[in-house]
Amino acid sequence: MKKLCIIPARGGSKRLSGKNVKLLAGKPLIFHTVDECLGLFDKIIITSDSENILETVKNEYSDYSHSNNTLLQIDKRPEQLASDTSKVIDTVSHYADQNDDFDQIWLCLPTCPLRTRDDIKKAQDLLTKELDGVISITEYSFPPSLGLLKGSRGNIVPYDSSDPWRTGNSRSQDHPTVWRPNGAIYGMWFDHFKKNRNFYKGEIKGYEMSAEKSVDIDTETDFKIAQALCK
Repeated sequence: MKKLCIIPARGGSKRLSGKNVKLLAGKPLIFHTVDECLGLFDKIIITSDSENILETVKNEYSDYSHSNNTLLQIDKRPEQLASDTSKVIDTVSHYADQNDDFDQIWLCLPTCPLRTRDDIKKAQDLLTKELDGVISITEYSFPPSLGLLKGSRGNIVPYDSSDPWRTGNSRSQDHPTVWRPNGAIYGMWFDHFKKNRNFYKGEIKGYEMSAEKSVDIDTETDFKIAQALCK
């Protein structure tokens, strides 16, 4: 069973400059993901548009087969996949087209550094022949059905048609548990991905992760939370 993993790391983060190589618990952010993935996949492609990120990775990891039987490819991302409007799924599709001798394709975002090796293995175990894919998820801390929107004049309007705040149905315990993808782990059978180019189409199972492991670093505040959790 051959498994391919893509780790994409853009260099153009606007809200937290240089986040993918920013030191978290003593090592660049992207290293946390690479270290947990090594040995769990037959091939890992680390791709970036940033020479700084690529050089940082190359200085730590060599582009050859490790003793743990993982082949590392450190690759400069094509320019058309490195713009502000580019989607991660397009990068995954690009590398899927270049590597068609695998049974499964996985995506692990480096901005989710607190997922563990055990999380990845458990997610892999979930991907049986009865499923098309697996996605890591975490519970929303606040029920979306209790959300509010701001109207054009700044007036508050209910997000959910049940209008819970006006009807009095405002106890969070009385609202359904809603989950969100946390960005840590995506996996799919290779043939199914090549057909749909989407990790959400088909029979997809959620691998549940705690909120503590599901920090997705996009801002300085997110980074500080991750630092605190690492300690």
